[in-house]
Amino acid sequence: MKQFTFLLMLLMPLISAQLTAQNDFANINEAYKQSADLNKPIMLVFSGSDWCKPCIALKKNILETQEFAAVSDRLIMMILDFPYKKVNQLSKAEKEHNEGLAEQFNPDGQFPRVVFIDADGRLVSELSYRKGMQSESFIEDLKRIIRAYETN
Repeated sequence: MKQFTFLLMLLMPLISAQLTAQNDFANINEAYKQSADLNKPIMLVFSGSDWCKPCIALKKNILETQEFAAVSDRLIMMILDFPYKKVNQLSKAEKEHNEGLAEQFNPDGQFPRVVFIDADGRLVSELSYRKGMQSESFIEDLKRIIRAYETN
């Protein structure tokens, strides 16, 4: 039993790391190229990671679930963060990059906002996250968006 517990303790960081939502790319130009090469939509998530409660809930309740991990290989994800706290501030280049994409795809400053674009930067679809939304509903909508993208 002690060996099983020890093994489980060793594996937990690896398992949880697999469920952590991460950017596929830090730069939109790299994402555009990969989107074109692999025929995958780009999912832009506009988030305020340290001040926006719905953004934090989206990450915890959707983006870090096994259900999301199971479909995330069918898209290219970029989390565009807009932190408030000084300790979480982005580099100047990251901030400018995120602000440029926000001007284009989130001009109203809605948080969280999830949009899907193609390799040419055209808006394909968007998904809303509402307080208390179940992951199943979000994932089903996500799958529908991905299927529609793959068939075009």
